[in-house]
Amino acid sequence: MNRVLVICLCVLVFAGCKKSDDAVKTAKAQAVVDDALIQSYITTNKLSATKIQIGTQDTTGIWYIITTQGNQTTYFTNSSLLTVSYTGKLLSTGTVFAQTNNFNPSYRLGDMIKGWQFGFQYSKILKGGTLRLLMASRYAYGPYAQQGIPANSVLDFNIELFDVTN
Repeated sequence: MNRVLVICLCVLVFAGCKKSDDAVKTAKAQAVVDDALIQSYITTNKLSATKIQIGTQDTTGIWYIITTQGNQTTYFTNSSLLTVSYTGKLLSTGTVFAQTNNFNPSYRLGDMIKGWQFGFQYSKILKGGTLRLLMASRYAYGPYAQQGIPANSVLDFNIELFDVTN
């Protein structure tokens, strides 16, 4: 009986390793696809050739464009409350999946998707500024579909930052 339990345990352990390895390989393959899609979009739309300041790509797979810098110094922490207006689109089709219109919601930075967290912290956007974030799916919703957003979608957000409360 003990031998059977040991054999079952070994099979489960090795099977778990296989799934974990597959998940890592799948995530890395998706990262390559996402990054290529963003690079192609930037090149095709000649974003670096415009007067828009575009940041350098960091290892997170997030690109940012500051369309309006803003005028008030801003300090971000994970507990900062940000009041924003935004439009979210699928980069591949341009389909709008979220839009605040005249409503300006407030969110805690630490509760936002990783792409927004990194985008606000590394872009150096100021209050009153407008930021465009192009983000790989791994820093949005990854392999999990959301309402109006298919799994592994690369996203394009235009965000206006109205206020930051620390």
